[in-house]
Amino acid sequence: MGVPRFLLAVLGAIVLTMSLGGAQAGAADTAHLVLILDASGSMWGQIDGKAKIQIAKEVMGDLTDKMPADFEVGLMAYGHRRKGDCKDIEMLAPIAPSNATAMKAKIEAINPKGMTPISDAVRQAAQALRYKEKRATVILVSDGLETCDQDPCALASELAMSGVDFTVHVIGFDISKAEQGRLRCLADKTGGLFLAADNAGQLRKALFQTVEEVKAPPAAVVKDPGTAELKAPAKVPAGSDFSVQWKGPDSRGDYITVVEKKSRDLDHVDYAYTKRGNPSGFTAPGKTGAYELRYVHAQSKKVIGRADIEVMPVQATVTVPAEADVATTIDVKWQGPAYTSDYITIARPDREPSGYNNYSYTSAGSPLKLQAPSDPGTYEVRYILGKDDVMLAKTSIQIKGVSAAVQAPAAADVATAFEVTWQGPGHKSDYVSIAKPEDEPAGYEYYTHTSEGSPLKLQAPATPGTYEVRYILGQDNKLLAKTTIEIKGVSASVRTSPAADMGSEFDVTWQGPGNAADYISIAKPEDEPAGYEFYTSTSEGSPLKLQAPSSPGTFEVRYILGQENKMLAKTTIQIKRVTAKISAPATAVRNTAFEVRWQGPGYKPDFICVSQLDQDPGDYVNYNDVGTGNPVMITAPDEPGTYEVRYILGNGNIILDKATIVIK
Repeated sequence: MGVPRFLLAVLGAIVLTMSLGGAQAGAADTAHLVLILDASGSMWGQIDGKAKIQIAKEVMGDLTDKMPADFEVGLMAYGHRRKGDCKDIEMLAPIAPSNATAMKAKIEAINPKGMTPISDAVRQAAQALRYKEKRATVILVSDGLETCDQDPCALASELAMSGVDFTVHVIGFDISKAEQGRLRCLADKTGGLFLAADNAGQLRKALFQTVEEVKAPPAAVVKDPGTAELKAPAKVPAGSDFSVQWKGPDSRGDYITVVEKKSRDLDHVDYAYTKRGNPSGFTAPGKTGAYELRYVHAQSKKVIGRADIEVMPVQATVTVPAEADVATTIDVKWQGPAYTSDYITIARPDREPSGYNNYSYTSAGSPLKLQAPSDPGTYEVRYILGKDDVMLAKTSIQIKGVSAAVQAPAAADVATAFEVTWQGPGHKSDYVSIAKPEDEPAGYEYYTHTSEGSPLKLQAPATPGTYEVRYILGQDNKLLAKTTIEIKGVSASVRTSPAADMGSEFDVTWQGPGNAADYISIAKPEDEPAGYEFYTSTSEGSPLKLQAPSSPGTFEVRYILGQENKMLAKTTIQIKRVTAKISAPATAVRNTAFEVRWQGPGYKPDFICVSQLDQDPGDYVNYNDVGTGNPVMITAPDEPGTYEVRYILGNGNIILDKATIVIK
C-alpha cells in the first residue's frame, strides 16, 4: 500500500471518532463520539452541481438526528479558520450527551478554507477519547490526500498497537481508484472497513453502515487459542497483492503479520486483522527477500502459526528526453508492474525515493505526462513501486532555465489599464503582475495571464507609488523578469446645488478620471467611502442625475474611484423634508373606485394607495401612481372594514400623509 510518504494521509476528510465505554463493550455501554469535519479547500469541489461540503453537512445532520440518545458526542473541525495552516484544528463542541440541534448548528457554520491535517486531528481525537483505556473507532470520509506532510498509515498502526481496541473505518468520497488504495491502509492497519462513495446517497449509506459496525459488540476473546495454520504462495512479486488462507481461533484482536525472516515475534512489516475475513488480503513488501507469515493471538501476544514466503524482484524502465525547459510537460515512456499505487516522479538525484518535485501515477498509461520542475538543474525521472516507495528504475534529465522580459510605460495613472509587452515561455499558468517592490514573487496587486497575448492589459493599483511589473512563472510563482513603473495620483471635483428635496433628482457636475468603475454617490458624512444612499456611474457624463435620499439631513456628494472605492472629492448638500396632503372620502363601497385629491412632490415613483392599518408603508391592497392625474382613482378593497389612504414617497416608501376610510 506504499505511496509518496507525505501524501499518505487524507485531503478533504470528514472524520467521525467513536469510543465505546470500556474494553468489555456491550449494548449497555455508552458510546463516546468525536465528529471531525473537514473544512479544507478541496471540499468546495462539486458532485452533480452541489459542493461536497454541503453534501457532507446534510449527511452529517441526518446522522446526528439518528444518534442514539445515550451517545456522547463532540465536534472537531480543521482548516476552517485559516489558509495554509496545518495546526488549524479545533474542538468546536466538547464531548457531551448527544444534542442534534446544537451539533447541526456547529456543523452548518463550518466554512472550508485551508489545509487537511488529518493525522494530527485523528491523534487529538484519539487522545480526547482515551483510546489507550477504551475501545475507540474513527470513521473517516475522505475526498483526497493530506497536505500536511505526515504519514497517517504509520499513525494508524501506532494507535492500533498502543490502544485497547482502535479501529478506523474509511469512506473514500468521490476520489480516484489510485487514491482509494492510498486511503485503504488506514482501515487495513486498524481492522476497519473501507467503503467508496461517489454521491450523497452512497455517502449516507456508508456512514450509517459504519455506525452499525460500531454499535455491534466486539468479538469474543479465546483464552486458549491452540495453534493456527497459514496457507499462501511460496513466492510473490514485490508490491503485488496476494491472499493468505488461515485457520485459527479468530479471537478479538487477532492478526496475521508479514515479517522479515528471523525478526522478533511481534515485529511486523504489514499485518491484517482476522476479523476482516478469510482469506486475508496483503500487498507484498517492496523490499525483496525472505519473509515469514505469522498468526498472532492478541490476548496472549503469542505467535501460534507460521509460513514462509519469498518476495521476488520486479523490473521497470523509464525513458525521457535528454533535456526539457523548466515548468514544461515531459513525455515519459515506462515499463513496469503498473500496480495501482505505482507512480513516476522527477526529483533531485540526492533525494530519497519517496521525495519528488512532481509525480504522475502509472495508471495514466505509457507514455504519461510529467511536469518539469521550475528550477533548472540535473534531475532523475524515476519509477517508484508504490508499496514502500521502492525505486525500480531511474534516468537523468537536464532541466534548462528560461528567460523573460517585460516592457511597460514609465508611469500610469491610478486605476487605469496600461499595456505590457512581454517575452517569455508563455506557459498556461504564467502571468504578468503589478506588485509592490517588497512583495514576494507570489504577491501582487493585479495580474493578467500571459494567455492573453502580448501586449496585454494590466490594471494599475488605486494607490499612487512605485511598483514593479513582473513576469511570473506560474509553477511555483518564480519571478523571471521585472521593470519599474510609477503609478501617479489623480484629482477630481464635484459641484451641486446647496440643497435638494428628499426623494428628488438633482444635477451633479464633476471632473475626474472617469474610469469605467468610477461613480458619484450621496452618503451620510460618517459613511465609509464605499457606503452610499444612491449612486450614478460617471459613464453617464457630466452633469449627471443623482437621487436624493428619502430622509432629510446633511449629506455628502462624492466622487469615488471605483477601484478600491477611494474618495477623490466631496461636497456637502442639505436634503430638505417634503410634505404631502391627501383628501379622500370618509367611506366607500367595496370593489368600487373612489377619488383621492392630493398635494405633494409628485415624483415619478410616488403613489396613492389604500392599505390595511397594520401594513408596512410599502405594502397595500390597491394603488395608483400620482402620475395618472389629480384626483387619483383608487379601487376599494374587497373586504369591508377600516383602512388607510396614504401618499407614499416612492423612493424609500415613506408615508407623507394618510387618512382613514371605512369600506362598506
